[in-house]
Parts: sequence; structure tokens; C-alpha cells
Amino acid sequence: MRRSRSVFCCCALWLVALASFVSGHPAYAQGPMATTDNPGSTTGSITGTIVDPTGALIPGATINAEQSGNVVASATTDSEGHYTIPALTPGCYTLDATAVGFQEMHADSVCVAAGAAQRKSLTLPIEVQKQQAVVNDSELDTNPANNGSAIVLKGAALDALSSDPTELQQELTAMAGPNPQGGNAQFYVDGFSSGKLPPKSSIREIRINQNPYFSQYDQMGWGRVDIFTKPGSEKLTGGLYIQGNDSSFNTSNPFIADQPPYYSYMLDGNVSGPVNKWSAYRGEVFHQHAVNDSVVDAVVLDSNLNQVAYRLAAISPTNTLSFNPEYDFQAGKVQTIKLRYGYNRTTATNSGVSQFALPSQAIDTENTEQSLEFIDTQIYGTHVINQTNFQYVRDRNNQTPTNNTPTITVQGGFTGGGNNTGINRDNQDHYEFQDYLDVEHGKHEFYAGFRLRDVRDANVSTANFNGNYTFASIAAYQITEQGLAAGKSAAEIRAEGGGASLFSQTVGAPGIAVNLFDAGVYLEESWKPTKDFSMNLGVRYETQTDISDHADFAPRLQFGWSIPGGKNKPPRAVIRAGYGMFYTRFASTNVLQARRQNGVEQVGYSVTDPDFFPETCGTTPAICSSASASSPTIFSINPYLRAPYTSIVDLGIDKPLGKHAGISANFLDIQGTHDFLTRNINAPLPGTYNPDDPTSGVRPLGTNENIYQYESEGASERKIFFLNGHVQVKKVMLFAAYALGKAEANTAGISSFPSNSYDLHVDYGRASDDVRQRAFLFSNLTLPGKVSLSPMLIYSSSAPFNITTGTDLNGDTEFNDRPAFATDLTRSSVYKTKWGNFDADPIAGQKIIPINYGKGPDQLEADLRLSRGFQFGPKVKSDGPPPPPPAKDAKPGAKPVKPEIERKYKLSFGARASNFVNKVNLAPPVGVLDSPLFGTSTALNSGFGGSSGSANRTVVLFTDFNF
Repeated sequence: MRRSRSVFCCCALWLVALASFVSGHPAYAQGPMATTDNPGSTTGSITGTIVDPTGALIPGATINAEQSGNVVASATTDSEGHYTIPALTPGCYTLDATAVGFQEMHADSVCVAAGAAQRKSLTLPIEVQKQQAVVNDSELDTNPANNGSAIVLKGAALDALSSDPTELQQELTAMAGPNPQGGNAQFYVDGFSSGKLPPKSSIREIRINQNPYFSQYDQMGWGRVDIFTKPGSEKLTGGLYIQGNDSSFNTSNPFIADQPPYYSYMLDGNVSGPVNKWSAYRGEVFHQHAVNDSVVDAVVLDSNLNQVAYRLAAISPTNTLSFNPEYDFQAGKVQTIKLRYGYNRTTATNSGVSQFALPSQAIDTENTEQSLEFIDTQIYGTHVINQTNFQYVRDRNNQTPTNNTPTITVQGGFTGGGNNTGINRDNQDHYEFQDYLDVEHGKHEFYAGFRLRDVRDANVSTANFNGNYTFASIAAYQITEQGLAAGKSAAEIRAEGGGASLFSQTVGAPGIAVNLFDAGVYLEESWKPTKDFSMNLGVRYETQTDISDHADFAPRLQFGWSIPGGKNKPPRAVIRAGYGMFYTRFASTNVLQARRQNGVEQVGYSVTDPDFFPETCGTTPAICSSASASSPTIFSINPYLRAPYTSIVDLGIDKPLGKHAGISANFLDIQGTHDFLTRNINAPLPGTYNPDDPTSGVRPLGTNENIYQYESEGASERKIFFLNGHVQVKKVMLFAAYALGKAEANTAGISSFPSNSYDLHVDYGRASDDVRQRAFLFSNLTLPGKVSLSPMLIYSSSAPFNITTGTDLNGDTEFNDRPAFATDLTRSSVYKTKWGNFDADPIAGQKIIPINYGKGPDQLEADLRLSRGFQFGPKVKSDGPPPPPPAKDAKPGAKPVKPEIERKYKLSFGARASNFVNKVNLAPPVGVLDSPLFGTSTALNSGFGGSSGSANRTVVLFTDFNF
């Protein structure tokens, strides 16, 4: 209650201040306004702000005041995009604004009166052909948007990244570093949280880890990737990108000896140009076809029922087609509108086969996404910017398994039979509406806005309708098959250690539809009382349907203080600190599952130690299960479930190293409260269940059923130290980052179950994503002969993996129980491993090993891109500023460097190698103790060595044509 009152008071004060400001300055909506500068002066001035089409401030822009074609005076925008041209003789001027990477902009008849300051702001259109490579394009200052850890990628730096959408997402995730809230990086495209990553040719700029506590966002800036697409251009431009790969270019997969050939190719074409004086268009078509190998490395039984290694590469073709037309136009003097349509269709054949999943697990998928976006940016005068966004995304996803027989899951061995995900027809409709307001007043800047989202999810699914047999080990499956071949009874097979540990099946109506709505409102003030200090104070309010929690306030605070560097010198360093709360929303997919399998629409049944087998029940296991003791399984949402929140405190310092380099260090302390998990709230009480007697156990609710409930009782804690550095000179751009962290939790997310339903503390330990060290290096070099070289290095230390017994020791129907540290090495249940001696059948007095006790392999990938560009055709008139004069320290008589003559057509050729050092990056090891493969990795890490996983090192050739 105390927190709510304080937040309410802050909101009230901001609203009063904002209302008084707007009411006191009605002329802001009318256009430029002259204000009293110095009543006794005989001269005046022009002041204002320079922004890009998205409303982002442009530092370093040059503004010339001209009369009769002659430059009278000039100014340069500061780090916050502001400029002032002082001491102007009263009269009318023409303003000419230029900035690197933007088109030149003019403003006529800007009139100045004596003793007054005339305000005039300009929006510079993007000049696609002149974008530059930058790491952070802002000078060192206290503005939160210019934090030293931020990365800004455009031009040559953006070109150096992979054009394959999957690989591009992996690279950007690595650049963003570990997400303090857990999981992967958060991606926003033109401010929207829904939709797919666009093709690289349509991306204008990427900003990573910028303004980490800004209240506009529901997720923090650390681990956030903002992608901005290109607008239509005022000149006819276009391009065609072609990329190809063949298995003969690559190294082989180390897990398969006889690997079938595979290949891939990609085409990406775009065109942009003017429609008339006030509008432009842009269109893009993207197509990718890939025939990849899906490698299986498992343990199965041969025709003589002996355990044998099974290795196979299955062909898995995929096709992607997308096109994205866009129309941009200026409506009046203050509005710029973008209309964008997106279509993306991906089909995959024979997918779902990998590692333990045998070819019978194959599924065919078809996913189609259509999107419609409306972005309306309004700039009123020099101090008010408003942006209204709307997005509709229509997803239609279809999945069909190639085999409908019961699934056979052998812990640590293989998964065979039919795929238990079944037929899936999922139709989702996403709606997102945003409105953001930015008002500047003196040393204050106010931000306010809201976001509304709604999703309708209509789903038809036959998941687990075919039934699933779970065997604790390949040995138990072998005993079962051998016993059936010998004509033994179920009791005899069970007595010898065979038989399935669990049979589960779902029955009921396959169709269900749900609707989920969430809203967020924010208000923030940025105050810069002096050039050496700035502070942002904000609050965000969020709410959603389908859970009982409807009032989530998230305060945000960040400040920066620069240590002065002396007269006319840049600051020695900037010290930053911040605090924020960030909520995680309950997803529609979880609402769908809870309403679908609620005991009425659908019911899941589970039979512990079933006395029937796949061979005896065939494709209709329900006939057998109906004659056995079964436990219904239903899903529910805890009536007191609330949205989890993460509290983050950080302290950092940004330090310049000369004119062309800088370093930034930050320490973050992150506390997760009310984290999501799923718990069987009707599992047998501790100490009442005997694994040898599946009918034993006292259930707290008195019914023989499993109730899987979504809860928010988890907790987590993370500590991360970030170190970032960058160097940028004429022909060299380099960015390097290092992260040292520790993450602990008692949940791995909403789909994870505790090993003990009645004590979450036993699972509190090393988080599943606790990678202690990460390093990243990215560079772009211009070599002699106009050759561009772009190396990239990604490293992460060992990730943990969980060691389990492969059995259900407490009757909760989950196979995530861990062994104990062995105290009696003579017991038959003891396993001796390089991680220690473990007892898979714990007895009184033994200590259960910690969660994620195993240590997996580290990962290192080095990518390299090499290209050479050529220009030909007629000369292109440059609209940019003239070349700079010789430097002050240049030799006497030195002549200015002549700019390169720009031609109409540009053609480049190149090659890109992923993991060119050919390091074998292994997937996490098998963690089931009783598996013959325990402790070994049976696949390549999907995030390293190329996106397909077919090869350890991949090489693609590409060509790029632009005009």
C-alpha cells in the first residue's frame, strides 16, 4: 500500500507539471515560436533540434544559416541533438542541415527578430547510400540513451553481419549479452513486440542495450535489441543479394560418417523510390531454400534386441518466402506516416528429427504470418513529438506428424514411435496499439504513453492423443522387448526390471479458443540541471486479463554524472546508476493449456508402471489403459497467481580513451520474485510413496489425480559484471565485450516442474542458463585494395546440465529426480562418474546432489566475412558536405583528401565462414545416469557452427548488387 501511494503521488505531480506546461505553451502545436532572448540586444538567434524520421535525436549535425546563397553562420548539434546559432542580424534566413548518413534538409524563411530566439527543428530523411559504420554514435555525456555499453549498428557494421535470419538473430543475441531477466534477448522491430525478424536488407539501424531503464519498455535495456527498418527513399534505389552454400564447402558433422549432400540458397531483392514530392515506396522480396541434414545419435535395439549405437542423417528441406511492401508519406507539415505490409511463409518437411528423436518422429509444418503496420509520427514545433503505432499480426501455423502410433520415450536412449505433439492447427491474431509523447521544456523533458495488446488464440491439437510410454532406461526397454519375445507375462517382465515406468494419454475435444489482453501506461521525466548531471525518473503501470493480479507498478530511476575534464575538454568519465522493476506477462499459450486440459474439455490420464505394452495394445492404448488404474491429469491456474517481477540495481562508469576509443564497466544485481513454474499440487505427500508400489502414496486432496498448476512461487538471483570497449578510427571499427556472472534459481521457467512438489528450496541452485563467462568481439576493417574484412568471435564458458536418475521416485509423474551423493559404494544403484559417485536410489541420510550439478563443454565460434566492392556507371552527385580541410597537425602543404567518386551501380562479391577455426562446439551432455551415453554430448550446439547444425564449419558465397 505504501508503494502504491508513493507511485500515485509521483504520477500526480508529473501530470500536473505536464498539464501546466502544455497549457502555458499553446503555440507549440502551431509551429516555430520566437521567445524573448535578450530584450536589450540588437541581434537574435535560431535554436532547435535535429531528429531522424523515427524521432531519434541526431548529434553532430551541421546547420548553416544562409542569406542570398552565402553562409552567414553555422552551428553543430550537441549530444542531445540541440543547436543554437547566436548573434544573427534581424532578418530572414535559409537553414541548411546536414549529417552523415542523412539527406540534406532545407528550411526557408526562418525570420529572426532583435532580442529574440527563433525556434526551428528539422527532420532529416535517411540517406541509405551514405550510412556509416558505428559502435556508439553519441559523444560521451550523461544522457541515459548514450550509455557506454550501447551498440549502434548501421552501414558497413550492419553489412558485416550474416544475412541468414537465423544466424543474424544468434549474432545479435550474442552482442546483447546475458539477459538479466533470464532467457534470450528481447527483440523489438520498429517498436513492436510481435512479428518476425525482418530480412537484413530492410534494416536501417540496430540499437542494442540502449537506455536500459526507459519506462516506455516493459523489458529492461540490458539484453534488448531495437531494430529500425528503412523508409522509402527520395531517389530510385534498389538491390539484389544472392547467397549460396553447398555441403562441399563445409566440414563434415563429427557425429555421422555417411552424410548425404545438402545445400542452401537465398535471394533478397528490394527497390525504393519516390511516388511524388510528399511520398515514397519501398518493396522487398526474400526467398530461402535449404536442404539440411538432421543428425540422430541415439542408442536403440537391433533385430536381435541388443543395444547398439544408432546414427543417421535425415534430409530436412525448408522453404521461406516473404515480401514486404511499404508506403511512406508526409501528411501536412507535422505528420509522417508509414504503412507496411508483411507476408512470410515457411514450410518444413521431415523436421523434428534430431539427436534422440528417430525418423519416425518427423513432422511437416507450414507457418504463415501476415502483418499490417501503421506508424504516424507528428512533430509539433521544436518541443513536442508524438508517435502513434498500430500493428496487426495474423499467424496461421499447421503441423502434421508422419506417424500416429504411440510414442516411446526411453530416458537417455531414444524417442521413437509417433510424435506426441500430434496434429496442431494454431490460429493467432495479435493486435498492438501504442502512443508515445515526448515534450521538452527547458532543462526538463517529459515522456508519456501507453501500449495495448490483445491476442486471440484458436487452437486444434491432438497432442498426446496417441499415448506415450516412458521407460526409465534403455536396459528397462531391452528387458521388456526380450520378455515379450520370450512370451513372458507382464508380472515376470516387471520382476526382471522391465516395463514402462509411465503411460500417459490425453482424450477429449481437440479445439479451444482463448483471448488475452494486457495494457501498459508509463510516465517519465528527464531532468538535466547542468551539463554534468542528468536524472530520469519514471513509473510504468501494467495489467492483464486471465490472472488475478491487475495492478503492477514498475518504478524506474537512472542518473548520470560526468567528471569534468577541464576547460574545453571532454569529461574524464561518466558515472551512471539505475534501478528498475520489470514484469513478465502470463502468456496466452498457458491460458490455452489450462482451459483445454481442465478435466472437461480434455483430460490427461497417466498410469504408473503399466502392465500393458506397445506391442500388446497397438495403436489403441486407451483400450488397455481403461482396464488399469489411471490418474487423470488436469491443468489449472493458481487463483493467486501474479506477474513475476525483476528488481535490478546497477552501477557503471563510462571512460573515454583518447578521441577514438572508450570503455564501459557495469555491475548489476538482479532479484527475481514470484517467478513462474508448474507444480503438481496433488502429488503424493513426502514419505508416503513407494516407487515399487505405484498404488501407494497419500494425496493431499484425497483424489487420485494429478493437478498441474501454474504458479508464481519461484525465485532467482543474478549478479553480472559487464565490461565493454570500442575503438573507431577511419578504417577500423572494433567492439569487444566481456561478462562475468552468476545465476541461481529454483525454476527454469513456467514449463519446468520442481523435483519435490512440497519443497522448492531443494531446487534452489545454479540456474540452467548460468554461464559464468562470456566474451564477444566484432570488428570491421578496410584493407588495402578496398577489401572489407569483418571478424567476429563469440565465447561462452561451460553451461551446467542437470543429472537425473531417469525415474520417478516420489510419484509426481515427473522424471526429474536427482540422485544422492553415494555413501555406500557397494550398492548396485551407485554410479561412478567424473562428477562424483552418485546413488540413483537414495536412502535415509544421503544428500541429494544440487540441481544442474554437471558441467558441460565451453563454446567458441569465430566467424569471418571477406568482401570486395566495385563501382561503375555514371557519376552520382553528392549531396553531402564538402571534404574537411587538412588537419591542424598535417604536414605543410598537405592537400585535402579527395573524396571517392560515387558511381550509380555498386557490385560486391564475398564469402562468409561460420566457425572458420573448425572448433567442435558440443551440445549439453546426456544427464540420465542409467544411459549408456551419460556424460557425453551427442550433437552439435545449435547456436554455434552455423544455423543448420549439419556441419561444424560452413562457408557461404554471396554477391550484392545495388543502384
